[in-house]
Amino acid sequence: MLKKLSLGLAALSAFLLNAGVSMAQVFPDDTATTTTIASVKADIVAWGVVFISVALTVFAYKRVKALVR
Repeated sequence: MLKKLSLGLAALSAFLLNAGVSMAQVFPDDTATTTTIASVKADIVAWGVVFISVALTVFAYKRVKALVR
């Protein structure tokens, strides 16, 4: 039991020590691509437009389908 516990703790510590290095490769710390509040706001507005467009398209499709019948 103690051997399994020590093996689990060793695996967990190795994972935690390597997580920072792995995340640094996925999310590079580049000053040219740093996320700002303005870019986050722009992304939120863009996604809002996409969702509203999809909702309006579905609504229009249902209305046209009802009119054609």
